[in-house]
Amino acid sequence: MEQLNFTTALLVLTGLISWQAFNNRDMYLKLMFVPYEMKRKNDYFRFLTHGMVHADVNHLLFNLITLYSFGIGVEFYFQQYFGQQVGIILYLLFYFSGIILSSLPDYYRHQDNPGYRAVGASGGVAAIVFGYIFMNPWDRVFWVVPAGLYGVLYIIYSAYMDRNSNDNIGHNAHLWGSLYGIVFVYSLLQLMRPEVLSGVFQNYIPF
Repeated sequence: MEQLNFTTALLVLTGLISWQAFNNRDMYLKLMFVPYEMKRKNDYFRFLTHGMVHADVNHLLFNLITLYSFGIGVEFYFQQYFGQQVGIILYLLFYFSGIILSSLPDYYRHQDNPGYRAVGASGGVAAIVFGYIFMNPWDRVFWVVPAGLYGVLYIIYSAYMDRNSNDNIGHNAHLWGSLYGIVFVYSLLQLMRPEVLSGVFQNYIPF
């Protein structure tokens, strides 16, 4: 059976909503992550919708390119390991839950800060990236950098930007999304395909 590609559907959906929000300020403000308002107005839908809008075109393109580069692989593995239908459901659950759960620390951290706001699919994308890295630490990212090294650099950059930037991008969500990606894939394989997990660990020895 030919494998379906839901990564492209996620790219199109995110791109269309983000582009519309670029041209509709009210929509942008309604969908973004604002813990202060979420706590007081019960706008908990923002846990998910902030992943559909982005700070600018560069932010959007970076997330879309990264999601495509790693998401295609993760989706392929999930369909291979768990079957097509279950694999697709788990893949979509993985991505969207990454967006939501990676935002929880910032929600509790900033729920009484009226000035904090964030946008972007960073948490979900980071989960996908590190889920892939967990399964393929020696694969080459963009044909050059080992995936494991890319992951280390990604964490360092995100930690630095979380402390030193004010660009409405959820850099802290990168960190939590990265951790979630590893935990999710490990737990899923341990529960459903432990023999595959054994093979994954063998890949950590590069010879």
